[in-house]
Amino acid sequence: MISPAPSASRIERYAAEAAAAHDVQPADVMGSARTVAIVQARWAMWKRLFEEGFSTSSIARAVGRHHTTVMHALSKDA
Repeated sequence: MISPAPSASRIERYAAEAAAAHDVQPADVMGSARTVAIVQARWAMWKRLFEEGFSTSSIARAVGRHHTTVMHALSKDA
């Protein structure tokens, strides 16, 4: 069974919060850049979604990534 993905509004809100905490732009969090600050903000957003009960697959679908990318990020200490 496929778990529901987080809503777009939740993704946008968490991206904005993570961006503010890491001094980057929300669009950068959703983008593909891999600078340290952006990656840390992206990982923080994914971790928060995961802690709220969303699966790695549903998070990945919502943000346009592969689920193993999210799994790898969550296995790291961001």
